[in-house]
Amino acid sequence: MRPASSFIGGSPRLHLADWGGAGPPLLLVHGMGANSHWWDRCAPLLARRFRVAALDLSGHGDSEWRADGDYRAETWVEDIERARRALGWERFNLCGHSLGARLSLEYAARCPRPLSALALVDFLAEFSGGRFSRPRLAPQPRYPSRAAILKRFRLQPDRTLLSASALAALGRLSIRREGRSFTWKYDWRCFRYRYDPIWPLLPRLPMPTLLIRGRESLVMSAQDLRRAQAALPQARALELPDAHHHAPLDAPAALSRALGDFLAGPAGPAR
Repeated sequence: MRPASSFIGGSPRLHLADWGGAGPPLLLVHGMGANSHWWDRCAPLLARRFRVAALDLSGHGDSEWRADGDYRAETWVEDIERARRALGWERFNLCGHSLGARLSLEYAARCPRPLSALALVDFLAEFSGGRFSRPRLAPQPRYPSRAAILKRFRLQPDRTLLSASALAALGRLSIRREGRSFTWKYDWRCFRYRYDPIWPLLPRLPMPTLLIRGRESLVMSAQDLRRAQAALPQARALELPDAHHHAPLDAPAALSRALGDFLAGPAGPAR
């Protein structure tokens, strides 16, 4: 099953992968440096119960890069709102992974009215040093050939249950050609995003919320999962056995089942 591809006009132009389905609306948001293809293993399963679309954030995937390089929570929240309006959804469910989960939290805090329920998958609650606290100021990398760039493709963090062939296929969907060279389908200026602590946002969220962590994750700790659950007014939390940080890739069936059961349960339909 392949999604329909559509674009939202304006600046920057945004890309949507539309998986269809006749159920309650559900928008999926990927992580930093990723794109809507991170949901390719989950979305067909979710489309059996929901009306599913996946967004490429500005600066990612097939969406346009921001000319001014202004990638902040506020600008990406506006991407989500533009997607909601373009899809014609008055009420919807929102699920984000990694950076997408942080942005979904920001959206919920700023625009709670359209949301029926929220699902947040394995995200960095705050940084305490290491790779996430160092903004990348290096120029956009470019490679002389398709083979050269694909050789450099890695998940971050790189631990995954995805097969080597599936990982290679994802890599091929994550590059673009620019003249005679190749680069990634994301703007490296996105890495200037500040990972501020999310804790002040949590008590403000009135909607039912599902928190999901890959049990083997190096990004979200079990302690942060419990702390976030305690801070959210209406939260459930679970861990996916064996999954690493990239849970939509590692455990698509388990993740889709957990999302489906949650959103079709106490959260109720968002039509």
